[in-house]
Amino acid sequence: MKARIIRTLIIALILFIIIAQFLVDKSNVSSYESVKAFEIAEKVDENISRILKNNCYDCHSNHTDYKWYGSIGVINLFQSHHIEEGKEHLDFSAWDIYKEGKRKHKLEEVFEEIEEDHMPITVYKITHGSLSETDKDALLVWAKSRL
Repeated sequence: MKARIIRTLIIALILFIIIAQFLVDKSNVSSYESVKAFEIAEKVDENISRILKNNCYDCHSNHTDYKWYGSIGVINLFQSHHIEEGKEHLDFSAWDIYKEGKRKHKLEEVFEEIEEDHMPITVYKITHGSLSETDKDALLVWAKSRL
């Protein structure tokens, strides 16, 4: 009986993995032009732009640089969920739609999340690497200057 349940679960898992492969979504691929309004409005220099591009825009803009593992169905489902969730909290591509008060609040959140090491999220740090202390300090100085 126990072996039958385990076998059924293994078959269900394999079917889920196979079906997930057909659900790969790489639709968050507009150009970095989608963040231009943000970068202009918030006086983002080349260094800060590089840091944001390498650490933030994948989940918080309309442009994700999908790595090779983004083609693996199960991983892609997980990644797509993080992108959707990230853009719900902060979408740099929608900056021109945000009202001034919301922009300031979002910048305060950027400062807090980076200062408290909540961003980038752990799984992103594992797959892409952590922010260097130099980059973290630069982002904090920039974000504080925009408040």
